[in-house]
Amino acid sequence: MKKKERHTFYNYQFKHTAVRVTQHPNIQSVDVAEALGIHPIMLYRWRQEMREGKIENNDHEARSRTELLEAKARIRTLERQLKQLREENVILKKAERFFPEKKSRRSGS
Repeated sequence: MKKKERHTFYNYQFKHTAVRVTQHPNIQSVDVAEALGIHPIMLYRWRQEMREGKIENNDHEARSRTELLEAKARIRTLERQLKQLREENVILKKAERFFPEKKSRRSGS
């Protein structure tokens, strides 16, 4: 049985820098790929994808996704707190029936 190979995912900045370096006239793509430890075909593919606009800066999307997850967690926390406060409010209203309000007497001199 073949082992499952672990795929490495490169971010936009890495791809963009690698492609930009290969665009220098005195530098060969094969040398850049070897220095970065990637296959030369990846560089050619990234260059083509950048020309076609397929590779975009997804760092903003990642931040937005993180912010969304944090907001959802905050909402869940607040909903739990709201539920607890409502339950406490119901209990206090029921207890209020057993302890009638005392009228304060002010003595007038």
